[in-house]
Amino acid sequence: MESFSTRKSLLILLSVITSIVIVTFLISVFARGYRLDTNNKEFKIKVTGLLSATSRPRPANVYINNLLTTTTDNTVNLNPGNYMVKIARDGYYPWIKNIQIQPEFVSLANAQLFRIDPELKAITLSGIINPSVSPDGNKIIYAVASTSATSKDNGLYLLEVNEFSLLLGKFTPRLLSSNLPYLDWSKYTFEFSPNSRQIIASSPKYSSVYLFSIDQNIDPTNLFDVSTKLTEIKNGWQSDQQQIITAKLEKIPLQLITLIATNSSTLSLNSNEDKILYQAKTDGNLDENLISPPPTKSNQTQSRSLKKDLFYVYDLKEDTNFLIGDTSISNLSWLPNSDNLIFTQNKDVRVCEYDATNFQTIYTGYAPIKDILSNLDGYKIIISSPTDSKTPSNLYSLTIKDR
Repeated sequence: MESFSTRKSLLILLSVITSIVIVTFLISVFARGYRLDTNNKEFKIKVTGLLSATSRPRPANVYINNLLTTTTDNTVNLNPGNYMVKIARDGYYPWIKNIQIQPEFVSLANAQLFRIDPELKAITLSGIINPSVSPDGNKIIYAVASTSATSKDNGLYLLEVNEFSLLLGKFTPRLLSSNLPYLDWSKYTFEFSPNSRQIIASSPKYSSVYLFSIDQNIDPTNLFDVSTKLTEIKNGWQSDQQQIITAKLEKIPLQLITLIATNSSTLSLNSNEDKILYQAKTDGNLDENLISPPPTKSNQTQSRSLKKDLFYVYDLKEDTNFLIGDTSISNLSWLPNSDNLIFTQNKDVRVCEYDATNFQTIYTGYAPIKDILSNLDGYKIIISSPTDSKTPSNLYSLTIKDR
């Protein structure tokens, strides 16, 4: 009797283990994209691929080949092939991309949606002169010489985008120096050091050249003419800049390094440091498989034949290279914490993805936009531009996307 009970317990245990193994196997098979095909009254196992769709902000509708299929933060099984995927939400530009679905793999559709009507707010009102943006993209220095401003308000200002301004949602320029009896800051132009902490002020009208730190306000006791040491200072800055460039190029294939214009201010890595934005210094061709690509990678149209002065993005993980644009665009940079690029083109502020898709004009100004900087989270940008023929250039914050 005891032997029968023992055998019964073993059978039950084996049945449970077998069931667990079968269920685990079926789950793994399902996760890999295998499905039961009941077409033509025949039961077959077919292999599919997965499309994972996300959006910022969420939720948003997901259209596959123009058919509303699901919402974002969802995964869809699709037969292998090419699909037009659109992610859309009211009040935002739609995100559209052709995506190749491969069997047993997950393809990603990560959409950053930008506002159709961005919110524009004035930061300055009295006009700005000779603005200059820092290399880190978070500071802008400029002069004010308005006839409507009092004499103490005319001078040199710094706008710095930091955690404090983000927390309060306010951007307050700091007066570095009022005009001095012997110095009118509006007659000077400004150049940041490579680390964005020092500034050289020079003028075509005056022989005096000034070097100062942005960490302290300026007064006659700490402002000195460095014109006799300018060459030495510039050489030091050039050495610092070379160290920064060398650090950026450490992970880049040698063949690509030989084609990059290392003196370009555009040269930069995205926040994840897996993609590099660069300008070509010469015509050339990129060989295939400069690095070992993953099993799946972007199927967007590449540009491995480079043309001098054009702007490109190279993906350091996927060994893909994409043409972004020519020299008609300016202020090209990464939006923080994203794979999106932002730039100006004449009167327009435009964005696109790293793989040269989803080009969108998010703002059109009255006149050509000369300067642009992003705040630290990339949801607002700051531009310098006039808004009509009667006003000078001023600084404006522009909310272009939402969390």
